[in-house]
Amino acid sequence: MTARRIIHIVDDEAIVRASIVSLVQAHGPFECREYADGEACLAVIDAIEPGCVVLDLQLDEVGGSKLIRALAERQDRFRMVVVTGLSDLATAIEAFRLGAVDFLHKPYEMRALLDAIDRGFHLLEQGGEPPALVAEARARLARLTPDEARVLALLIQGGTNQDIARMLGVDSRKVQIDRARALAAIDAPSILAAIRTAAIAGWPPAAG
Repeated sequence: MTARRIIHIVDDEAIVRASIVSLVQAHGPFECREYADGEACLAVIDAIEPGCVVLDLQLDEVGGSKLIRALAERQDRFRMVVVTGLSDLATAIEAFRLGAVDFLHKPYEMRALLDAIDRGFHLLEQGGEPPALVAEARARLARLTPDEARVLALLIQGGTNQDIARMLGVDSRKVQIDRARALAAIDAPSILAAIRTAAIAGWPPAAG
């Protein structure tokens, strides 16, 4: 990676693209490229400069889905920040699985977007998350009891309370209690925040 920081903004609303351009250029010396849909970005993905991609999932579904998978295959060149107005946990889990730096629900805090973009460039330039951020995430997760850790790991894989109760052979009320305690222990206000913390920490570790 060079010192140039390119942000590719994929959104079907010109006013949103302009707002993001204004925001990020006030934050730092970024160069922005704009695309009105996923297909437009896909068409040039192997020719454009590496950088961070801010992708709105409320695009044409096919174009957005194809673009996310194309970016996932090119993580040495691109890191993506996914934004959406939809509250679909399964989609968020899939986006993180495919390497999204973050998954932000609209209306999101501008600081959250800027932080995600900074992390995206750190991943591209350094090959990993900022060490202090990783240490903080791992310290939070270390607070979990074994039961809380087991439930949280299954939750961030997309399991429902009922699925997890059946899998673990416990009452669903115990799952609900362990879920609430796990989120409180790691200072996560939501499952999405917990998924973000786990992704930064590389948790749970891969088996074997």
